[in-house]
Amino acid sequence: MSTLRTQEPWGLGRYILQFRAPIGLLLIVITIFMGYWAARVKIATRFENFFPADHEDTLLYRKYQDQHGGAQSLYLMLRVKHGDIFNFKTLEKIQDITRKANTLPGVDHNEIFSLASYRVAFTHAVPGALISTCYMYPRVPTTQKGLDDLRHNVMVHHEPVAGLITYDNKGALITATFNESGLDYKKLFDAIQALIHEYQDSNTVIYVAGQPVISGWGYYYLTEIKAIFITAIALMLIILYLSIGERSSWWAPVLTGSFSAIWGLGFVSLMGYNFDPVMLVIPFILTARDLSHGIQWQGRYYDELDRLDDKLLACATTTDVMLPPGLLSILADIAGIIFISLGGIPVLKEIGFGGAMWLAGSLTMVFVFQPIFMSYLPRPRIRERSWLVKLEKGERQTVFRTFTEWLVHVPVTPGMVRTGLLAGGAAFIVFGVVSGQRARIGYETPGTPLYRPNSKVNQDIAEIGKFFPTDEGWVVLTTPDYPNPQSGLGPAVMRMADDMGAYLVSRGDAVAVISFANLAIKPLNMMFHNGFPKYQAIPGQTELGGNLWYMFFSGTAPGEIERFFAYSPRMTNSCIRVLLPDHTYSRLNRVRDDIRRFVATRVTPDQSLSKVKVSFFGGEAGLFLAANDVLYKLDIVNLTFVLLVIFLCCAFTFRSLTAGALFIVSCVMANFGAFVYMNLRGIGLTIDTIPVISLGIGLGVDYGIYTVARIRDEVFGGATLDNAVTTALRSTGASVFSTFAVMIGGIVPWVFSPLMFHNEMSVLLIFLMGTNMIAGVLILPAYIAWRRPRFIMRHQPPEAIGTAAAAN
Repeated sequence: MSTLRTQEPWGLGRYILQFRAPIGLLLIVITIFMGYWAARVKIATRFENFFPADHEDTLLYRKYQDQHGGAQSLYLMLRVKHGDIFNFKTLEKIQDITRKANTLPGVDHNEIFSLASYRVAFTHAVPGALISTCYMYPRVPTTQKGLDDLRHNVMVHHEPVAGLITYDNKGALITATFNESGLDYKKLFDAIQALIHEYQDSNTVIYVAGQPVISGWGYYYLTEIKAIFITAIALMLIILYLSIGERSSWWAPVLTGSFSAIWGLGFVSLMGYNFDPVMLVIPFILTARDLSHGIQWQGRYYDELDRLDDKLLACATTTDVMLPPGLLSILADIAGIIFISLGGIPVLKEIGFGGAMWLAGSLTMVFVFQPIFMSYLPRPRIRERSWLVKLEKGERQTVFRTFTEWLVHVPVTPGMVRTGLLAGGAAFIVFGVVSGQRARIGYETPGTPLYRPNSKVNQDIAEIGKFFPTDEGWVVLTTPDYPNPQSGLGPAVMRMADDMGAYLVSRGDAVAVISFANLAIKPLNMMFHNGFPKYQAIPGQTELGGNLWYMFFSGTAPGEIERFFAYSPRMTNSCIRVLLPDHTYSRLNRVRDDIRRFVATRVTPDQSLSKVKVSFFGGEAGLFLAANDVLYKLDIVNLTFVLLVIFLCCAFTFRSLTAGALFIVSCVMANFGAFVYMNLRGIGLTIDTIPVISLGIGLGVDYGIYTVARIRDEVFGGATLDNAVTTALRSTGASVFSTFAVMIGGIVPWVFSPLMFHNEMSVLLIFLMGTNMIAGVLILPAYIAWRRPRFIMRHQPPEAIGTAAAAN
């Protein structure tokens, strides 16, 4: 068995191998412990974690979600192909679905609305009283006269059901809101699908939309996602074998990469974090990144083994020479993901911390455990692969080798090709920076971009959106209590709420605006005055408003009043609901600007509203607005910190500010291409996309770090700069290409995922990997060969300088 040569200088690698048994045993014990917790990691969705916890809109939503209703709303539209809904069979279906919606997991029993709901009623006058009557509760009409009366009541008192029946009377909507705490999306999704299968027939089509459905579809596709995950891993292993399988220990990086993943998963489980099914591509990317560091180490180990002909010395030497660029690369990887935790969005915090630990695991497993593991394995044997020998003798392989040899010499060969390469890199930087300034924020299209446009969930959202608004925001008024004239029942306050509704609808983005003034006070005031239309207006006295409130309160179901007054019977808080067709970035911003403008011109100057505080935007729309506000700033902060870390680490590792600046330029060149791609595909910065973009920043810069470090090592060893560049490209460049191929092989299957998010992000990562490959393996070496920077040239021995001068 080989032993470490005593005359060799002692580095970290030798210390690791000197105590390899206890260190290796300790790492295995830690891995077993982490494996115990990794087996308990949960795949679950927490909707509230996707939004900034401390944003004013999120705080407003959380303060009143129990009274005004949460964002976890289900929209189920039943639509008939022939006739209308006013027939016994269809009405019975509406009633049955309404009742069964009340049994769905996690449903808020007071937040179910339909034509058959006890909370949906109309008021009519009789001598001496106003009577509140449900349209279709507790039973469906059993006679033709009953059907005719129901149709008549719907036509005459249409306003309370305007959001529950389509304008052509061929469709009806059932809505339900769910308690967010502990909501099981998979169980809920399965129950919803069971409802659809039970009541959909040849004449009845059922469409569903809402956040619970969007999250639930992720669990529906989970089997396909797992199959893609397994296929991607298998493809990575195949490519890894084709790349370095001629050695008997080619599989060692798989082991260390798996151990790193176990550490990452264990940390995620220990911290109580969950994996959203849609986000499963992120742990895959992290694992592939860990694997790539192992491939780099293994490739250099084979080079050192061939040079030193001593297994233990090769292990120690490889660790010594690979640890500085490896540490730098891992820090760049960690920087790419850790800073997204600064945005105050819980799910990004979990991804940031979990991803950082996941990547940090590779530092220990690759640069400590892998050399220990390889030191115990037999010396890797070179195995001749007959199929490869035949391939190498072929004409295509000769062409490939010729092309590869030409490519290796491009960076060191002055001429149009190298000049064009450097000029193209500079132009791409400008193009990327311009695209970055035009980066889109938030969702740009109706529906959800997580799934393909032709997916069932997006088709259903589009169909329901033709008839009903599916997004809601709140404007909350904080006022003195009744009977103060500026309470929620004061004439000036109710008139202002009514004016706000008319203004927002007139601006074109709001489908409807519902306040207690226009839904209850105005119709009740008209009925109170014998149905004269001129009295469908805001009462002139606070006392009359209070009386009408009492009539509404006494004639409606429990909890109904809290949709408008959170602390009823106190009048200190009232809610104005703004109904929207979608939550696209531009629409939400326009609506918020309209509200600000209305408050500035209508509320603030009005002394009769001096004690009224207007807070906005709550509800589901407010949550998406909060995320939009944070994401752009987060992206800028994240990018700034990542580039700063890369600059400082590279400047420290290479002992040169020039080196730090060079890697910054390379990083910008390669990764700002993400903005080019996103603008071309119409992809915005969202909570879903920003982690993948952040990972892309750190993933590709490794290529340049390993390549430049090898050039420096070759120069330090006595090679001329040109020879150092070509040697680095033939050796480390080959390992980098193997890493690139393994990464690409693992990402390609995600292109065919049923989720549009996976498709777009996988293509984005392939694009980023390609640009980083070009930047790290061609453009950076070309610049170094052209400019001959001092941080490389100062390592060149005097005799090598003399040899280079004589050659010139």
